[in-house]
Amino acid sequence: MPPNARSGAVARRFVRRCAVAGAATTVLAAQLLAGPAADARGPGPYGPIKTRATTIASNPIPFTTRYEADMHGSITRISNSLMTCDETKAPLDPKLPKCEDARTGAGSTILRNNDYPMKYINIDPGSTGPMGDPIYSASSADLGLIDGSTVKYARLYWGGTRGIGDTVLPESQIDEVYLKVPGETQYRNIANDQPSIGYITTDDESSYQASADITDLVKQSGNGTYTVADMDSVVKPHSWGGWSIVVAYQNDCKPYRHIHLWDGFQVELPYSKPHEFDLTGLETPKNQADVHGKLGFVVYDGDLRWYGDTLSIKSTNGPLTPFTDVNHVANDAFNSTIEELTPSDQFARNPYNRNNFGYDSNRWDISPFLRSGDTDIKVSFDTQGDGYDLGVFYAYVNLDDSIDG
Repeated sequence: MPPNARSGAVARRFVRRCAVAGAATTVLAAQLLAGPAADARGPGPYGPIKTRATTIASNPIPFTTRYEADMHGSITRISNSLMTCDETKAPLDPKLPKCEDARTGAGSTILRNNDYPMKYINIDPGSTGPMGDPIYSASSADLGLIDGSTVKYARLYWGGTRGIGDTVLPESQIDEVYLKVPGETQYRNIANDQPSIGYITTDDESSYQASADITDLVKQSGNGTYTVADMDSVVKPHSWGGWSIVVAYQNDCKPYRHIHLWDGFQVELPYSKPHEFDLTGLETPKNQADVHGKLGFVVYDGDLRWYGDTLSIKSTNGPLTPFTDVNHVANDAFNSTIEELTPSDQFARNPYNRNNFGYDSNRWDISPFLRSGDTDIKVSFDTQGDGYDLGVFYAYVNLDDSIDG
């Protein structure tokens, strides 16, 4: 549909009685992660880091459209971390909570992957990959689209700590993962299918993101448990890693929407200037008083309660607004959470850790900041802490006056 025809589209009102498939899990409580008066604090007792990293090599990838459509439907994701603290080892600072408590996110202490010996998550020990090789890292999440949904596009993203200090994994070790889909007992090999992998290597650490189109697999497999395994990351204090499957789907029970997925790889280092870029093509209806939409993101290496990481957006006609919600204060935008504020969209995952030690996958209700006649969103990000990497943005905007999530 041409852009100037969206506002005049005649769309059926969505059916509010449509059933939701799958059970919702509990949404993270605000006070558990934010702590009292968190937005008034500085970077905290363990940061910011005191040295400026020197970039040795990098392959930043600009954010561009991966998929877009106008249809009754939505765009969502399932995600999980593939690294966590090692409960058999003490924190680097004896004053910090033990690993098991740090995973819960409880208290008011900064809980960084920097301060804990890390290890792979592996929910499938003893299993083998497609070539008989051992599974050494694995986690899962459940997809539960509502009845009558048709998958239009699905993409798997994975990323981790490519290196720390002089230890840097070769590209041949990070360009594929294993995926087990619902109804199958064996893993499949999934290889990066984009022209290049986004990465940055500094004298301090190295990070990356890769991805692959898995639309046909998700169409065929449908709802159920997806397990991602054998993602590679350096296993040391400060390591992190995780995965997300972003799914765009059509369903007549959902409002008529513009649905958009952008991906790339952009890094915000400590002591650098704030970065800005445009998420183009997110057009809102003209002459409509209330505009409804959500924006989701995948971000790497954010730390729980290490204050100073910010994300702000500005639509074409709306105000510049910092990201904040019940689980995020404005200066801790990336706090190692994988949460969904709409209960019907919350998904089960194994393991379920509230603190994911450097992996964020969240959605933000941006309805209050959208305006009639917007044509894009400008994103601004900054850090006073450890730095972070942005890998994925996805969004929908309702093209009628429905408000279903």
